[in-house]
Amino acid sequence: MTEDLTIGERIVLLALDEETGVLREAPLRVSLAVSAAALLELSVSGHLTERDGALVVAGEPTPPDADLGPAAAAMAGHVRSHPDETPREWLLAVREPAMDAAYQGLLEKELVRAQGRRVLGAFGSVKHPVTGLTELAALRGRLSAVLAEGRAPDEATAVLITLLHHAGLQAVLPNGSGAESHDDVLAAIAEGQGQAAGLGDTIRTTFAALTAVIASSAL
Repeated sequence: MTEDLTIGERIVLLALDEETGVLREAPLRVSLAVSAAALLELSVSGHLTERDGALVVAGEPTPPDADLGPAAAAMAGHVRSHPDETPREWLLAVREPAMDAAYQGLLEKELVRAQGRRVLGAFGSVKHPVTGLTELAALRGRLSAVLAEGRAPDEATAVLITLLHHAGLQAVLPNGSGAESHDDVLAAIAEGQGQAAGLGDTIRTTFAALTAVIASSAL
């Protein structure tokens, strides 16, 4: 079932404390990583392209961006209506809708349950204890196989690991994941090798924007 999870949903699932249902890492870091995942989904689906050195949404959508997930559709709408903004500004603008979409997806897949009520739009006012412990274990197992055992990652896993790295969320990776294996995966993506090569300039632009936002926030 973990294959059916979006990258954003995987990030949130890994970041949640299983019992308390609260994020174990800074909400800004988590939400920016989830927002970056939505931007990358646009690239994978062919909705985002580079034109004259800038990232733009390609073509006219089929309402309401039917082939996109909710987070990516929100990102597409924002990029389309704010074409002059930078990727960094897109990430900040869409992080709350992207987090909402990730939580809603996990709820619909019955991997978390909602506890409490949301107050004034605050993420932390509703807790999401993990109910899909089998799926969480499978996700961690797939990451451990790549990071600790040297197994070649599929594209989604490679992107997930790299997003977590650039957001400073290495702590949510499984215990015992080797730093050397982690560096190897990152290097493979950065050098345009393997299955992740197709993301091209978009992945570099997104990761650069994500890193810049995190650095400027002093988190």
